[in-house]
Amino acid sequence: MAGTVSNAKRNSFKVELLVVFAILISLGFPGNYALVYGEQVETVMAYAVFIAQILAMLLSSGNSWLDVQIINLDRKYTVMYLFAAVIFVESMWVAEYKDLEFITCTRLTVTIFFVIWLQEQFEFERMIELICTAQTIFLIVTLFFTLQYFRFAFSGGTPFTEPFIGLYGTKNTCASELAFGIIIIGFLIRQRAHERKIYFGWLVIEAIQIALLLMCQATGALVCTVCVLILFLFVKYIRIPMGWIYIAGNILFLFLTLTLMPAFEWIFELLGKDATLTGRIPLWNQMITVLTRHNTFTGFGYGMFWRDENAVALVRAPFEEGSFLGSITSGAHNMLLEIWANSGLIGIALLFAMVLFSMKKLQIFSEEQYIFCVLILTYLMLNGFTERCLGGNYDYKMMGFLLVIALGCRLSSIQDTDENRKRIEN
Repeated sequence: MAGTVSNAKRNSFKVELLVVFAILISLGFPGNYALVYGEQVETVMAYAVFIAQILAMLLSSGNSWLDVQIINLDRKYTVMYLFAAVIFVESMWVAEYKDLEFITCTRLTVTIFFVIWLQEQFEFERMIELICTAQTIFLIVTLFFTLQYFRFAFSGGTPFTEPFIGLYGTKNTCASELAFGIIIIGFLIRQRAHERKIYFGWLVIEAIQIALLLMCQATGALVCTVCVLILFLFVKYIRIPMGWIYIAGNILFLFLTLTLMPAFEWIFELLGKDATLTGRIPLWNQMITVLTRHNTFTGFGYGMFWRDENAVALVRAPFEEGSFLGSITSGAHNMLLEIWANSGLIGIALLFAMVLFSMKKLQIFSEEQYIFCVLILTYLMLNGFTERCLGGNYDYKMMGFLLVIALGCRLSSIQDTDENRKRIEN
């Protein structure tokens, strides 16, 4: 009996290590280490996170390696299974590179099962702690890399004058990850303060992340972080319909930007600002033109649009060769257009269906669960306005989004009674 308990504890520790490792890779590790040690390091880590997710699910199935179980279908997650199945089928149908698409869709599917498993395996508080542990390790690795390779950690190679990029290729992607870290660790600090637990160490980590974010010189990520942190002040007092806000926000931003910004271009010019959002508006207009004429409902295959030379050529066509827009190779810099390009209007409809279904019973969520969902979805919405978002198959944005969806699906399946509300709170 004692041996069995000991076995279970060892397996539990192994599982948590694998979870932290999988999240660490999703955050962007090894990133710029590939510049030093070769691109094969990045490839190895990409496959390692895939293996780590599967091993974590296998090890948690029982007390030995023989108790194997990865897929445990539960009808409360039907909308997520439907999303995975439809994206897989339509992507394999339209994609130019079938073998690469098969790997991409398989990775997305495993990530969906992994996130569902994570939701079922861990208590909410422990799950947040594991995410924050991975974020802390990523921050330490980033600092170590910065001290070791200054010329790679700053855009242009000039420390403290050029924007900080850390383990990423651009200041915006680095700032977006730091914004996520600030939000998730800020949430943990709030939790610990509410429960009267020690949180000084987390405050230090938060301060370091804020300093690095300022060094990125990325206005968009900074505004996004401030807006989300402001929600801490009042979100607990009102239950907002986050599902509808997420959908309406994404649609209205794109519509209003494309219709109103050009009309007020002269004001931006007087202020010395760029009314095109650094070339994004011309890019968005061209993408809409391409997507309404080609593969409107199916897209070009999940994660494949920017790998398809013909698709990219269609976007580049009206722009001068050698210009920024004439040489752009990846990223729509808008969540809706990114999903549309990869999965079509069908993909957008399924994504919105997941959001609405998972957020339909916000009244039964505990305060902490509700605040977590609002913070993550708000961050993803604001970030997705002008950055590439939800186009990956295992990156932290996609995992964060799916985690919120899985949490919402689980809670939305619970009958709204006083007894169940008390159980969720506890």
